[in-house]
Amino acid sequence: MSHETYALAAAKREVVGKKSRRLRRQGKVPAVLYGFGVQATNLQIDAKEFEAIYRDAGRTALVDVSVDTGRPVRVFVQDVQRHPISQVLYHVDFHAVNLRQEITTDVPIVLTGEAPAVHNNEGVLLRGLESVSVTALPTELPQQIDVSIESLEALDDTIHVSDLPQSGDYQIVTESTEMVARITAQQLEPEIEETAEVTEDGAEAGEEGDAGATAEAGDGA
Repeated sequence: MSHETYALAAAKREVVGKKSRRLRRQGKVPAVLYGFGVQATNLQIDAKEFEAIYRDAGRTALVDVSVDTGRPVRVFVQDVQRHPISQVLYHVDFHAVNLRQEITTDVPIVLTGEAPAVHNNEGVLLRGLESVSVTALPTELPQQIDVSIESLEALDDTIHVSDLPQSGDYQIVTESTEMVARITAQQLEPEIEETAEVTEDGAEAGEEGDAGATAEAGDGA
């Protein structure tokens, strides 16, 4: 199983705390490196360069981080912090890993294709798990697991974890009976009925309000 290699340049960071705002104005982002075989180190990285890598690598692909042009350290992106509104990148955690020791982490599930049952208007697609726990050596960890939904041809057809394809040297440890996707009946009628009830309640409330207003007007007279 081939794995793409991502490389990122970093520099040691002296600026910490609130002074890190100055870095962000310069297009840099504060980061920290820690984990197997390394001493915890404050770093700064180029924001645009990191974003480009992270879009492809995510949290399940290894990234070679070179600090001050030194020997690359193989890491996972452990955590990414952003501003809650603007989504501006604030801070990144890099976790160095032991390449000879298996790890367990969540890997995203990507649904591919089109379900015939949905295409034929026989039901709607209900999404279950969006990721599964996978155990593997860091170099064998898949970035994502693709699963076709073209087998979902009729109502109640279901894809479970046990149906997920496996094309690499890794083990899916999530319970095999967990649901990934299912075809369920469309529920348009209950929604229409519920809307009608709300309308009726609203009309009754309006009538009572009008009556109350008339009574108050009479009392005032």
